[in-house]
Amino acid sequence: MNALEHNSPTDFASDSSLLEGLYQLVVNGHTDGWEFEQLDSVVYERLKHAYAVTN
Repeated sequence: MNALEHNSPTDFASDSSLLEGLYQLVVNGHTDGWEFEQLDSVVYERLKHAYAVTN
């Protein structure tokens, strides 16, 4: 299983935690640090994977 696949409810809890962390950083105005960049990158890659168009 790679980091983008979901096989259990805990995987979805992890996704929720990532989104919550990203949200909190944005709300607090902390969007110029490494933590925001890392979370943003992980969330973006998971969204791309989840909504990828397959032919």
